[in-house]
Amino acid sequence: MIRIKSIFVKLFITYIVILIVSHFIFATTSYLLFQNNLTEMHLNLEGINQLKYMLITSSIISITITGLFTYYITKRITAPLREMNRVALQIARGDFNQSVKIRTHDELGELGQTFNHMTHELASLDKMRKDFVANVSHDLRSPLTSIHGFATAFLDDKIPNDKKRHYFSVIKEQTERMIKLVNDILDMSQIESGQLEIRPALFNLSELVRQVMARMEVEFVNKNLNVELISREEQDIYVFADADRIDQVIVNLIQNAVQFSTYNSSIKVFLNKGERAVVSIRDYGPGISQEEIQAIWERFYKADAARTNKAGTGLGLSIVKHILDLHQTDIKVESEVGTGTTFTFSLPLNLNESTNRK
Repeated sequence: MIRIKSIFVKLFITYIVILIVSHFIFATTSYLLFQNNLTEMHLNLEGINQLKYMLITSSIISITITGLFTYYITKRITAPLREMNRVALQIARGDFNQSVKIRTHDELGELGQTFNHMTHELASLDKMRKDFVANVSHDLRSPLTSIHGFATAFLDDKIPNDKKRHYFSVIKEQTERMIKLVNDILDMSQIESGQLEIRPALFNLSELVRQVMARMEVEFVNKNLNVELISREEQDIYVFADADRIDQVIVNLIQNAVQFSTYNSSIKVFLNKGERAVVSIRDYGPGISQEEIQAIWERFYKADAARTNKAGTGLGLSIVKHILDLHQTDIKVESEVGTGTTFTFSLPLNLNESTNRK
């Protein structure tokens, strides 16, 4: 059985078949009418044959002209599909600077617009991935170069005894930096595959925040930052959430605040309780423009690229957003260029509240 793969050929053949069938019906009907009314028409045999030849000639001319017209119309209708096929092949080869020329406003025109939107999104994603690879390569190369240099110096006995502890701490810091980067990549991989899960349980949020701030004290000291935990509550706040993932959220948000804070500035962590527990982290850095606020949650996006030369892979805030989405809670951003940024999110105080939000 012959299978036709071209929609152009299918449409053209369909039109021709319809045309032939219509002419066949016309010819059959005409023949039957002639046969039944032959005696009443007072035509001799020669006249009848001449009339038949005229009908056949008219049908051939009609089919030919209609066939040419059908060919033109079919080619015009399928042009956007053939154009999309050409562009798709170019995209498959890695050329994302392609678009379909849209000449109509029908369903095919809408399909072409959707195709162009898809191409634009693929181009943006490809650029972000390339930037991500470049950033990750840089972020891995820098600590690896430092560790390699210090290890070589230790092996060559070029480090004085009174400086060894300092350089060991530097190696430890660079190692932790690489571990965080690798963990972020693994988390993003789990998010993309839908395998990132949360295991909610009741835990002490106030104590968790204090522990995070204590672990990050070295980062605060390095930039001489004044970091405060501000809470109006006399007692610790307990929430129903995944403690490990919320730890990750708070760490990422505070690290983001540290990254954009200037030396000798402040970071404030607010912890309050109403119907839900509310956590706010405020820095006094350069701030984020309103145009950028929606984009900061995108994977691989680096808001700092437009304002500073600070390093970063653009994964931290995206991971924060996904974790809080899994907790069915939103994160809000208030920012003004030149004055700083505040990130705020809330968590349920008990199991019943968490269940009611599902």
